[in-house]
Amino acid sequence: METTQSPAEIYDHVFDAVMMSIDGDWIEIHLQADVDDQSVGLKGDYRTAEGETLDLDVRKLDYSVSRAIRDLSRIMADTEKSGWTKAVFLLKRSGEYAVHFE
Repeated sequence: METTQSPAEIYDHVFDAVMMSIDGDWIEIHLQADVDDQSVGLKGDYRTAEGETLDLDVRKLDYSVSRAIRDLSRIMADTEKSGWTKAVFLLKRSGEYAVHFE
């Protein structure tokens, strides 16, 4: 992934990468990114059509996902959402999504 220009491009990149990392059907995906000065830690899970909640294998995610999340932090540094250290990405099969910052 090249340098991103907007939060929307970052969201698209993160969600595309996460969807590609899951084998099988899913209904809802959660990805949590913990961001500090030195690293981006990722963990997550997803819910299957059968109602199971399974761990997301974040090892399947390319380094570009962490870099994109770091870019998002940099882009947002001068906005009212600045200062966050955790981002939680939620994607539903319907295409609805949300990103929450803590």
